[in-house]
Amino acid sequence: MSTSTAGYEEITYQQFSPTPAMRAALLVAGALVSPLAWVLAVGVRRSATLFRTMSEALSLVPYALGVVLRAEFYRRALRHCGRNLVVEFGAVFVYPDVSVGENVLIGRFTIVHHCDIGDYALIGERCTFLSGSRQHRYTRRDVPMALQGGQRRRISVGRDCWIGSHAVVMDDVGAGSVVAAAGVVTAPVTAGAIVAGNPARLVRHRDGHPTGRSTS
Repeated sequence: MSTSTAGYEEITYQQFSPTPAMRAALLVAGALVSPLAWVLAVGVRRSATLFRTMSEALSLVPYALGVVLRAEFYRRALRHCGRNLVVEFGAVFVYPDVSVGENVLIGRFTIVHHCDIGDYALIGERCTFLSGSRQHRYTRRDVPMALQGGQRRRISVGRDCWIGSHAVVMDDVGAGSVVAAAGVVTAPVTAGAIVAGNPARLVRHRDGHPTGRSTS
């Protein structure tokens, strides 16, 4: 991983340090869309099919309005949803029985299955969080794979994780970890690890100490 700063400029993510004007605007916008979000959330609360339908529909609402509407909807529709959630355009939650912490960013066109997400998680664009790695059986040759069934489990992404764009996550990611862009997580990632590749393997730890094991 290159550490060169040539050509880069400093940026500030306003989601996590909003100006007073932005904070006031978000409060007003949230109050305006809150009744609609409440009605939608109540309507889908008892049906996973209706929840997914609404999740996909709301994913197509453009940015300025969509971010506020999606946050207010998920705050009421998910099992748990913390404050200051940004779900960008095209991102979809497949199931309502998941939890999301506070100060979370979910990038465009990300898909979330049974996955609990911790506080301050940064999730890039087009990531996929699957319900484990055993959703389809394939050992029998006399039965189509589509008819063999499978298993699913809840996975978790810990606090203060950064999941790079196009990553596929099928197992737990420990707190403070980084999954590089296009990484494929097939085994647990230890806390504070930086992993990359397919399957994702340990590159180094954020604290510089070679503790823990790789995700091979």
